[in-house]
Amino acid sequence: MRRVVFVDLDDTLFQTQRKNPQADRLAAVDRDGQPLSFRCGRQEAFLDWLAKDALIVPVTGRSVDAFRRVTLPLGAQAICSFGGVILDDDGKPDPEWHGRMVDAADRTEQAMEGLLEAVAFAAMEQHVDVRYRIIRDAGLPLYISVKHNTANSQDMARLASAVSPVVPDGWTLHLNGNNMALLPPFLGKAAAVAFFLQRFADGGPIMTVGVGDSLTDVGFMELCDYAIAPTRSQIVTALSGQTPLAVASLTEPTT
Repeated sequence: MRRVVFVDLDDTLFQTQRKNPQADRLAAVDRDGQPLSFRCGRQEAFLDWLAKDALIVPVTGRSVDAFRRVTLPLGAQAICSFGGVILDDDGKPDPEWHGRMVDAADRTEQAMEGLLEAVAFAAMEQHVDVRYRIIRDAGLPLYISVKHNTANSQDMARLASAVSPVVPDGWTLHLNGNNMALLPPFLGKAAAVAFFLQRFADGGPIMTVGVGDSLTDVGFMELCDYAIAPTRSQIVTALSGQTPLAVASLTEPTT
């Protein structure tokens, strides 16, 4: 039976050395080609174990450009930008999925621009030092990314609380430490994984594994036969009751 592993990248297979000082093996570089993210020996062994006799499909919030700066042996197929882009086995955007995203993004772009203005206003009001932008991938405006400039997670939680009341119905506010994402209703890792699985339906039975650390990964992990999360992940922290689910939402956007 074929095995397909859908796996998140950042904070699952690697992270910055600020988060994991023991990580010393290069995993990704920045736009200038400088080392950015690293993995430790256990993470390297984990990927080797996952990949044995299996198809590995990264499922990441990274854009296509950022995904291509990952140095791990992952192959060309991937789900990027929280499900906004599906790369086929040639590393090109799947045309059918891209067509769906074009129509949805066109309907949402104006609301996204208005929400970006609301984020800017809330950051000014709350005196929170962040950078924010609309993430555009494959030519499409897909979601809003907000990052704190000095990695202050408490300030980010305060900003998330201030922004939450103006987030439109159906959108997802996802907060994970220094990073906040505002995802429109059409976007989500689960929807992209479901589409990907439909493509495999005619090829015979498969066994699927979902691996992730973040609450935005839960939706696609639930579609798999088995789910795996790192012990120090947001998922495990939430399950243990240490993270308020009102702040770190389990809601996965639907199409």
